[in-house]
Amino acid sequence: MNAELVFFAPEARKPIANLKNKLEVYGEFREGGGEKWTEEKLVNAAHDWDFIIVTSREQITSKVINAATKLKAILKIGVGVENIDIGAATERKIPVANCPGANAIAVAETAVGLMLASSRRIPEGVQKLINGEWRNSIHIGNEMTGATFGIVGLGNIGSKLAKMLSGFGGRILAYDPYVSSEKFDLLEVESSSFADLLKLSDFISIHCSLTDETKYLFDKSTFGQMKSSAIIVNCARGPVIDEKALLDALRTNQIAGAGLDVFESEPPDVLNPIFTLPNVVATPHLAGATNEAREKINDIVFQNIELVIRGEQVMEYTLLNPEVY
Repeated sequence: MNAELVFFAPEARKPIANLKNKLEVYGEFREGGGEKWTEEKLVNAAHDWDFIIVTSREQITSKVINAATKLKAILKIGVGVENIDIGAATERKIPVANCPGANAIAVAETAVGLMLASSRRIPEGVQKLINGEWRNSIHIGNEMTGATFGIVGLGNIGSKLAKMLSGFGGRILAYDPYVSSEKFDLLEVESSSFADLLKLSDFISIHCSLTDETKYLFDKSTFGQMKSSAIIVNCARGPVIDEKALLDALRTNQIAGAGLDVFESEPPDVLNPIFTLPNVVATPHLAGATNEAREKINDIVFQNIELVIRGEQVMEYTLLNPEVY
């Protein structure tokens, strides 16, 4: 294989230095900069790339993949790959690999943080203090200790979250039709129907993939089945929630609050009315952003690239289109 390879990262997320230094032994590492690349811009540059290291920001469409005539692999920073046309990559015999589990602890910790911040409205309290208000105007929230927690999606992240939540001494339900009963038993989590999870949970945390099946899984009907005291947290993908329905549910106090790290459209419009609500805690898709998670991801990406350079298959647990081999 040509020693002067080109590694392209449209969005080179920090810390990137270790990965960059390792890859520059084999060729040139190119960073895409701070602006999102359009499909046209990606297509025009694609002929140079041997490897593309992509986050969820850019859309790696069939046009981009077919224009990348030298492309040997697509490496996803993170887990979700809805922005990559895996079918087009498979037709070209290009492996697509992600990094399952690498940021599971980081995302699970953020979910717990959003539960606490949403239930107790901590950001609102900070702002009130800055404005000169004191205890007469504080929000009276609910404790997490002894609560019933509902986890939607019991994969790597959901499993880590279940272990963390066990420390609160409450009841942990999970809905995941694709997980074995043995895994529920191992995690000491109750397998629940979706309807029961909605009805019983004080806190619901979303950790499923975005698919046709899960898009708008939470909609007007869903919010109507939840407790009025319930908090919903989303650290998965924005379109799992119908944002308009959530806005209505929060405005009318149909549910008590929401902690959101992801949105239907990203980045969201700064004038999005959901940001004006006192019962919303919102963060800019930062759940997986820890130094530890990023370095784990970088290690997986580098290992897979080295395997491809040596003419070997990427690691099986990361491979999303095994038929290419």
